[in-house]
Amino acid sequence: MLENPIREGEVALSFDPAETADDARLVFIGRAFTPWRPERDCPRNMRQVRERLAEAPELAFQLQIDAPFRPGLKDIAPGKAIFVLMWMSSARRDLIIQAPKHRETPAGLFSLRSPVRPNPIGLSLVRVKDIDHGAGRIAVDALDCFDGTPIIDLKPYIETVDRLAEEA
Repeated sequence: MLENPIREGEVALSFDPAETADDARLVFIGRAFTPWRPERDCPRNMRQVRERLAEAPELAFQLQIDAPFRPGLKDIAPGKAIFVLMWMSSARRDLIIQAPKHRETPAGLFSLRSPVRPNPIGLSLVRVKDIDHGAGRIAVDALDCFDGTPIIDLKPYIETVDRLAEEA
């Protein structure tokens, strides 16, 4: 897990949150299936995934929801947008200041979308392309996680709730 060396400007906590955390009793509800493997270059965000899709439209992305949770898919339909919350199990958990390659200076982790955080939860907003409720399979337009990443939760995107109000 802590295989990644610290970059210049990064600051690690004096402890690994994974070793000190109380059991939050999370349950994985399924897995994400993507073309991205640890040995391949996984895009860092959904914009990069969609850029790659423009070059390789055959790439496929799927969520496989475990049987006990499939009744909760009721009302999920093609065309709907959903948030996918994922457990980024291979991410470091100890960096409090990070030096992303795309930034000139280090930044506090809470100002970044990096999966490297005390609780490595990933968040992606996707569009449902197809769904097989009985089998628990949801084809989505894109995902920015490794193949086999555990899914924590799905939540609907509701424009009237999730969109920020316009500035006055």
